[in-house]
Amino acid sequence: MEQQRLADLNFLNRYYESGLSNILVVYGHRNIDHNALLTEFLENRRNFYFVARSASIKEQLFLWAKELSETGTKVPEHPSFKEFFDACLSGVSKNSMILVIRNFENIVKASSEFMSELVDFVTKNGKLRQILVLLVSHDINWVENSMVASMGNLSVNIAGFRKIKPLSFSEMRSYYSKMSYKDAVMTYSVLGGQTGLWKYFDESLSFKENICRNLLYEGSYLHKEAIRLTEQYLRETAVYHTLLSVMARGVNKLNDIYHETGFSRAKISVYLKTLIHHDFAYKAYSFGNAGRENVVKGVYKIADPLIDFYFRFIYPNESNLMQMPSDKFYDIFISAGMQSYVNEYFKAVCREYLFKLEERGLFPFEIGDEGKWLGKDGDIDIILQSDTGDTALGVCKWQEKITHSDIEHLYSTAKKARLEGDIIYLFSTAGFDAWLQDAAMKSEGTLKLIGIDELTNG
Repeated sequence: MEQQRLADLNFLNRYYESGLSNILVVYGHRNIDHNALLTEFLENRRNFYFVARSASIKEQLFLWAKELSETGTKVPEHPSFKEFFDACLSGVSKNSMILVIRNFENIVKASSEFMSELVDFVTKNGKLRQILVLLVSHDINWVENSMVASMGNLSVNIAGFRKIKPLSFSEMRSYYSKMSYKDAVMTYSVLGGQTGLWKYFDESLSFKENICRNLLYEGSYLHKEAIRLTEQYLRETAVYHTLLSVMARGVNKLNDIYHETGFSRAKISVYLKTLIHHDFAYKAYSFGNAGRENVVKGVYKIADPLIDFYFRFIYPNESNLMQMPSDKFYDIFISAGMQSYVNEYFKAVCREYLFKLEERGLFPFEIGDEGKWLGKDGDIDIILQSDTGDTALGVCKWQEKITHSDIEHLYSTAKKARLEGDIIYLFSTAGFDAWLQDAAMKSEGTLKLIGIDELTNG
């Protein structure tokens, strides 16, 4: 199991192994698959697993009762919540019981009685045997911003929250073990760590073939997944799609978005906040507090890779996609822009590489803080700093050679950021000029050149 998912599993196991009765909330992005985690956790443990549909309470309980009765448990055809919970309990004697309710927001939104009945059930029966309840949701915004208001004081009975996060690039590479390094990075720039999407790409195909067959082709699942995501969770999609469209083409500052869209600044701020709450966008911040006069402020970017790719390449060219073969569309509308697009995700890959070095004891100091610098005259892709001020700076170039002028620009930008790099890491999949190679040889380890071979084997 991947390291991140192992940490998620350990979180759940700690509550189970405590022997205490608790209610937990497990949630995350719709395209991050929870099934493998829950299956591993529930294995060989007495459990009841139900999905909350979008239905009336009477119909919901009817469906749950039908599923429960199919396991051999006696339950009324139209039970109350109490009768349903008691029926689950009747089949476990004094053994521990795990109750999983997936998409639980559907029932909380529809019934003011569900949580009170659930809490009462756990409180009264959880002293005689362990009852562990997992409430599972894919609606991040609702869990983080509306759930407590929906539940009121009953929310204090939730013992723990676990947000299931995307997996890392290295974990995606393990999944696509036969895929080339470059294709893996490019795939990561489209699918990210959203494990529920990985099954739709075929590692025996090239990146271009996967895009054409599994994203551009009108009959493929991924073709409209970005639009399905926004339509499921957002109202007034015309406004949100406008914001995503202009952000995808590089209009990222609040004032620029205002001029580009014609929407009021107040409206833009509200809608951007909603995009952030759904993990569809994020506000980028510069590292530290020094040199603030040289920082670009109010920068917003798309956080979801699939949405980012869709609005960067497909959404603005959809009329052309309807009129030409997908491979021709890729060559004309995607190929030329992939270098600059992938470079943003390559920075995350390089950052992960350095953290892996630290895990193996191969990094020069213990990392206490990290970030990036967004400057008016240039950026610093990676900044890593120890608690005592040791600083590493990084530059990342996807399919572009790094030259002497690039490191000179880094030094100039660092000066404006009031940062002094004790060690410099330069990442490039296209190599380094002779001056940098010579400088690295003479640097006594303070200038590191990380090329495609190191990255592939890292």
